[in-house]
Amino acid sequence: MRTSLRVTLAARPVLGTFIKLGRREVVEILASAGFDFAICDLEHSQISEEEASTIILAGAACSFPIIVRIASLDVGLINRLLEAGAAGIQLPQIQRRTQVTAFCNAARYPPLGERSISLAQPSAGYGSEPVADFIRRANEETLLVGQLEADAAESPLAELIRGLDVAFIGLLDLTVDMGVPGKFDDPAVLQRVQEIKEAAAATSIPVGIYADSPERARRAMDAGYHYIALSSDLGALSSLAKGWMRQLRESCAAKG
Repeated sequence: MRTSLRVTLAARPVLGTFIKLGRREVVEILASAGFDFAICDLEHSQISEEEASTIILAGAACSFPIIVRIASLDVGLINRLLEAGAAGIQLPQIQRRTQVTAFCNAARYPPLGERSISLAQPSAGYGSEPVADFIRRANEETLLVGQLEADAAESPLAELIRGLDVAFIGLLDLTVDMGVPGKFDDPAVLQRVQEIKEAAAATSIPVGIYADSPERARRAMDAGYHYIALSSDLGALSSLAKGWMRQLRESCAAKG
């Protein structure tokens, strides 16, 4: 049985990937490949809530943590996903302190939040665990990941992100918001990224980022990122399919 993602994250950088195909087979393949976790994407995919629950349960079956990225703050959806067994929630477009407060309240039980409790659900073992033990465990294990991807976020940043478990830099959205789409090395973008990293360091919050290749993931680790999302299931499928076709064309050309 794997340790919780929070425990692993405290010990070393963790590597995950986005899931955009709502199939349990994807979860099983990713788990067997050695990823630390996956992010079920309900913001930029066609996955339904029902399919997300299937992905979460498939992850639980192989002790593989599933974080779910939602499109916006939805108290009911957060509760249902966590009750299904999600290891945490990833919320995009964090810009105001009130969002973080509402996020924490929705995802954590009292006294740390305002989440409504029921024991008749998977993450509580359908009531097999004493309620006090379940509340403590749920509050300790649930990861709250906030995406910082706008230049106009409230200051000071350290106060904005306080209460999150991971500050995830949405780099592509950040470049778009700053008027330099896709220019990741723009000086103003680099300065903003550094400000986020410094705020996270001041509050002892791990920083996350997306990497589109294994090499960029390694560089992210070297740069001090601890929560890294390497591409996606669709990205892997696309890359492999193109690679196969390239190899086949090259092989045919060499033969002919």
